Amino acid sequence: MARIKLTLPDVWHYSTSLSVRISDINFAGHLAHDSILSLIHEARAQFFNHMEFGELDVEGKGIVVADVVITYANEAFFRDSLQIQIAASEFTKKGCDFYYRLSNEKTGKEIARAKTGIVFFDYTERKPCEIPQSFLKHFT
Repeated sequence: MARIKLTLPDVWHYSTSLSVRISDINFAGHLAHDSILSLIHEARAQFFNHMEFGELDVEGKGIVVADVVITYANEAFFRDSLQIQIAASEFTKKGCDFYYRLSNEKTGKEIARAKTGIVFFDYTERKPCEIPQSFLKHFT
């Protein structure tokens, strides 16, 4: 089986801590794969809030997730505190990629890596739009 290799950026723009909830645990007793997507969504929402935006309001424009990649390195368990680092890169006219590294805060072990491809979207016009300048200025 060919494994996906996700290379992470050198610079991180934001970091937050989230705890693994009981609802994040699967039948095998560890962090479920679908919960990683929920955790990175929460971290991304906090990142947008940190920049004083909302995922549906960056100069009146929103975002949509165009693609997702998640790779796993180690297990995480109920009540583990995870550090989630986020970086934005690979900017295009209408979007960018967000990279995530999830690590156990206590042990430092990497739990997972992820990438979401983000496209800015005009929900009034119902079509993709250019990245707002106020968003770009956080990364230049």
